[in-house]
Amino acid sequence: MIKLLDPIYKLWEKPKYCKDYEIERPIRQILRIETDENIEWLKTKAILNGTEVEFILDSGAQLSCINERTWREIGSPKLSEPNYCGKTFTGSEFKIVGKFNCIVELEEAKEILLVHVTKEKLNLFGLPWIVKLEKKLGRPIVTTIKPYQESKEILAIECIEEIRAKIEIELQKKFKNVFSEGLGYCRMSKAHLELKANAKPVFVKARPVPIGVKDAIEKELNRLEKMGAIKPIEFSDWAAPILAVKKANGKIRVCMDYSTGLNKALELNRHPLPSPTDIWTNIHGSKVFSQLDLRDAYLQIELDNCSKKLTCINTHKGLFEVQRLPFGVKSAPAIFQKLMDKLIIGIPGVYAYLDDVIICSKTLEDHKLSLLRIFERIEDWGLKIQLDKCKFFQKKLKFLGHIVSDIGIEPDPVKKEIIKKLNCPKNVKELQSVMGTINYYGKFVEEMHKLRGPLDKLLQKNIDWKWGEEQEFAFEELKKILSSELLLTHFDPELEIIVTADASNYGIGAVISHKFPDGTERAIEYASKSLNSAEKNYSQIEKEGLALIFAVEKFHKLIYGRKFKLRTDHKPLLAIFDNKKGIKAYTASRLQRWALTLSNYDFEIEFSKTHEMGMADTLSRLINNQDENEDKIIALAVKNKIDCESDNELSQTEESVKYILNVLLKEKRLDIELLKNETKKDIELKLLKNYITNHWPKEVKKEMRYWSNIRQNLQVIDDCIVFSDKIVVPKILREEILHSLHEFHPGIAKMKGIAREYLYWPNIGKDIENWVNNCTECQGAAKMPAKEELCPWPATSRNWQRLHIDFAGPCKDGKLYLIVIDSFSKWPEVFGNMTNSAKDTINSLNWLFTHFGYPETLVSDNGSPFQSIEFKNYCIEKGIKQLFSPPYHPQSNGQAERFVDYFKRMMIKNCKNKNWLQEVLLNYRASPNESLGGKTPAEEFLNRKLRLKWDALRPKNIELNRNTSLTPKKEIVRNKMKNWFDKHHGAKVHDYKIGDHVWFTNYRQNKIAWLEGEIVSKKGVLYTIFAPKLKTVITRHSNQMRKRLHMETKLYNNCEINNQKIEPKYELRNRTVYVRNKLNCGKRSDARLYNEGATPKKKTKVQSDESEDKMESCSDGSINSEGSNISGR
Repeated sequence: MIKLLDPIYKLWEKPKYCKDYEIERPIRQILRIETDENIEWLKTKAILNGTEVEFILDSGAQLSCINERTWREIGSPKLSEPNYCGKTFTGSEFKIVGKFNCIVELEEAKEILLVHVTKEKLNLFGLPWIVKLEKKLGRPIVTTIKPYQESKEILAIECIEEIRAKIEIELQKKFKNVFSEGLGYCRMSKAHLELKANAKPVFVKARPVPIGVKDAIEKELNRLEKMGAIKPIEFSDWAAPILAVKKANGKIRVCMDYSTGLNKALELNRHPLPSPTDIWTNIHGSKVFSQLDLRDAYLQIELDNCSKKLTCINTHKGLFEVQRLPFGVKSAPAIFQKLMDKLIIGIPGVYAYLDDVIICSKTLEDHKLSLLRIFERIEDWGLKIQLDKCKFFQKKLKFLGHIVSDIGIEPDPVKKEIIKKLNCPKNVKELQSVMGTINYYGKFVEEMHKLRGPLDKLLQKNIDWKWGEEQEFAFEELKKILSSELLLTHFDPELEIIVTADASNYGIGAVISHKFPDGTERAIEYASKSLNSAEKNYSQIEKEGLALIFAVEKFHKLIYGRKFKLRTDHKPLLAIFDNKKGIKAYTASRLQRWALTLSNYDFEIEFSKTHEMGMADTLSRLINNQDENEDKIIALAVKNKIDCESDNELSQTEESVKYILNVLLKEKRLDIELLKNETKKDIELKLLKNYITNHWPKEVKKEMRYWSNIRQNLQVIDDCIVFSDKIVVPKILREEILHSLHEFHPGIAKMKGIAREYLYWPNIGKDIENWVNNCTECQGAAKMPAKEELCPWPATSRNWQRLHIDFAGPCKDGKLYLIVIDSFSKWPEVFGNMTNSAKDTINSLNWLFTHFGYPETLVSDNGSPFQSIEFKNYCIEKGIKQLFSPPYHPQSNGQAERFVDYFKRMMIKNCKNKNWLQEVLLNYRASPNESLGGKTPAEEFLNRKLRLKWDALRPKNIELNRNTSLTPKKEIVRNKMKNWFDKHHGAKVHDYKIGDHVWFTNYRQNKIAWLEGEIVSKKGVLYTIFAPKLKTVITRHSNQMRKRLHMETKLYNNCEINNQKIEPKYELRNRTVYVRNKLNCGKRSDARLYNEGATPKKKTKVQSDESEDKMESCSDGSINSEGSNISGR
């Protein structure tokens, strides 16, 4: 009679070994036979895609299958849909999730075989596999059944495979919060970051965000904000930039770069990481093992309020305060380990190394109790577990690079595999790498020097390459020494740790080793990886950078949180990966991501010559015959907790470039094949491509020095040269590219932004500027230039020396007012009920001049009353010098314009008062003026104060204290006003010269247009310009002009105005005076060209383009109808 022990009992109930629990039922599966000698199921171990898996041998099974957990452990290969279903021998169906082909290794046999993924819990080694692998081995796989004896408790463990699913279900029911979605929150402790005594805040501006990932970054920031990991703030003394890393699944991961300042300012937390040796000692003799994995481990710990202020991040969306312990802060590993030590204290058999928790017990009963206690504590603390990364009730586990089992602690058996599978050298270069290894390790092991003889023969000159038996023997002996205890040692955190990595054109090699007090070095583990097709196109600096990243990721469990040396033979990486200097903004995006990954480690990077790199160089060169995507991991079969980039992510640049080639250029109507072909034809790029793919010479040609300076960011992708993530365009296609970029006239800044996102060639920015500056449409619609520095009017020395006049209105009351203001005293006069005629203007001024006399100078704009012949004759008759401000530039008549502005505002405020005008003028004249040194206009103009109604309140016997010696600080105030204007408007000096080609403003129907012209004369900031399109000359202020690119011929040569040819023989001597004959203001009049001081040789009629453009331009910026030297703005 076969009796079956029912394994189905509640997880936390003690199993009872009594007759009540023994039932008879049809045989379903033999778990235990009650005889003196017990047997177990026939099992074997095979390697699937590089991962060791335990199978049950079943020659009656028509297919081989693995469960979903095993499928995830081997990397979740892509599944195809099965076209059939599975049945057990009883006829019941079981679900097949999918199928895929994998590499199966059994002893020395290796085959690509079909495997099925099922919902069942067992891994089954079926008949198809047995048949094929037996042919390879040349013998039967199954021949005997191994007997063994165990205690009753351990016999019960044979049921683990069957009850594991039940255990997971029970755990999820009992501890729902532990397995729930979302971010955990540690309720028992907060993280504190301690600043150094003299630490000063470091605020780093946000890094530019590529347009293509801007939305994805914002989405990720919103997700982190929603889950409570970050919080937006308005201000912070500290700020670190972020870097967006695109993961293999297409999502964006936001990484904080605290290497820019915060890490240097923090005191290092000295809480020790546990020693692996101590853990090995404590778990000795255990039989049952489980492993737990915390979800988003660091982010489950909240920062205290002081620390939150230090970890602020700066993004294109603004500042965010980090609420949880961020990965990348220097003290994070020690802080997290301290919390984990508190979490597990007092629970037997539970050990934590950072976020990895292992439970080890000698009996099943003890194991269940330890699991229960640790889960209860995790729930009480508010932490959460990631179920799919946990393992329960295992007979053995991989932990910290070792196999933990009931047998004890042993090194990973695949540790020496890569040495055994090293390929023989195929050429002299590969053999030289092997000799370098012998030279390096020969310092520690004398036996290695004895192997040199047969190998040295092939390195002699004039000797043909012939790899024979004696070389093969020497090479095999070398591999035995490299994988022996002579050069291998166990990990000891007390010894100096060195990580060495090197890259060749085919692969990557890495070694982690210890340096002993006597100076000898021994390897702990080896690792290597062959490069895929995308990685083979990397530039050499990127291959070397990839090697360092590969090394730290593979050895992560041993080096994270510990100080170590990182060794490379590529000097440029020292500046890029130095974690004390922060990540350079100009570094290529791929190198930036890698630098950010390395910033999470405490290391010192050092340079070593290639022949001193030891086994790393040899591993990288002798791996070229491996499968392209096959990773050879020598020691660590543990998952990296830093969410490393996959091979797909490493080829992100290649995908980006192919997108540009296939989409962007296609939209711009550029032929993709043409770009590739022209790259091949371009002599400079052809040579550059050869340098990138092979090696750069020591002596670089002069024309290639520019590229040599940026060679660390160059690579070849799809027959195109790429700088960072941008395509290098051949010379012959650059003009067409510029034309395409400028198709819709985006302007210089936007055109540069688009180009710098996708394209590159030397001086591309300057080429874009020249292209836009040569575009007539762009220049015709350009903005006004920067303001000319303010040119104040010369200071007057007495009252009524220079008057400024202007019209205000029609105002709100419908009236037109004439404003007159004295430049010396600021005394204003206003005349109402005016008409826009010269006669009315003359009458008003006559009344004023009969009271105070005629001024020396009268300044006005170019309004029709002031330009009329009647008004000009009046000024000549009265001995008044008439000056004009430039057309459409009222700022030059600032004295009158400022009072006009004041006048209009006063009207709006006081319009309800009938006598408002007289009251406003009285108040203005009696008010102290800053530009008069605190005096009033009345005091300056009348030499006395005006009596106001407030004087009646003053007692008669009080005498006023008048300081007659007060001197107005007019010059200081004038300079102050000039400096304010120049600063406020960003003014600068425009140095235009006669003969310069410029763009000038043309005003028609209240619209401004830019026309081209050439300067023919200059007076101060006023210029006379010949306009070929208008066939006339124009006067403009320097603020109304912009420089234009040089043209070959002068614009006014051989031009005609009013059908009369202007010949270049007329030379402008002192100045050219243009006088407008304004007899009829309503019609365009003729202008005559004179040579000042001489009788004109020839008169040319010129059709006027603007009524106010034909007056003389003076050196001080004014217009004078009489040809006098005068001043103006």
